[in-house]
Amino acid sequence: MIRVPQFNPPHDFVPRVNSPGRIFLARNPNPTSREFKPHSYWKRIHDDIYNLYDGICSYCASWTPRNAQPTNPNYTSVDHFIPKAVSPALAYEWSNYRLCRARLNANKDSNLDIVDPFHVQNGWFIIDFTSFLIIPNSNIQNITRTRVVQSIDILGLNDNDMLEQRLDVIYKYSIDEINMNELLTTYPFIAAEIMRQDFDVVYKDAIRTLPI
Repeated sequence: MIRVPQFNPPHDFVPRVNSPGRIFLARNPNPTSREFKPHSYWKRIHDDIYNLYDGICSYCASWTPRNAQPTNPNYTSVDHFIPKAVSPALAYEWSNYRLCRARLNANKDSNLDIVDPFHVQNGWFIIDFTSFLIIPNSNIQNITRTRVVQSIDILGLNDNDMLEQRLDVIYKYSIDEINMNELLTTYPFIAAEIMRQDFDVVYKDAIRTLPI
């Protein structure tokens, strides 16, 4: 995870999302998940959020397709950083939305122990290029380290599918199938770690010879 910028809402956000959402909450201030479904107005600005963030998931910092089958866990979704179940009042607030891979959104669920990608500091999460796992930086304070570990575990950033994707991208970079400019626009966290750790000098030759 790396820090992502906070953009201004689209010009029609209030009439399309915020106003109808507030009207719904005025009638039903504590909706259940089932009651929220026909009033999921945030889906109206999914494309806006996707385009603002160039398809990069705010939590895994990896490009994720927008147009996919609804049951596909590897497409994007609109995440409520503060879950709707915890704070319904924030369900229709632009500041509470994050672009998120659907699989990670499902893992996150209503959990509050996740580092906010709007406030994370670059370098809190790092890649161990000997195992390809995401781990906390040993230099951060214990309280922050705990939150980073919880975020990795809850989101499933080291689950098999995420690990395999990470390995595939790093390997393709090592054999010059992907260049740094492509990494910066599709996998910015991996690109940042490659530059921070002097990957080309320290790891590239060894990873190039892996039997993948």
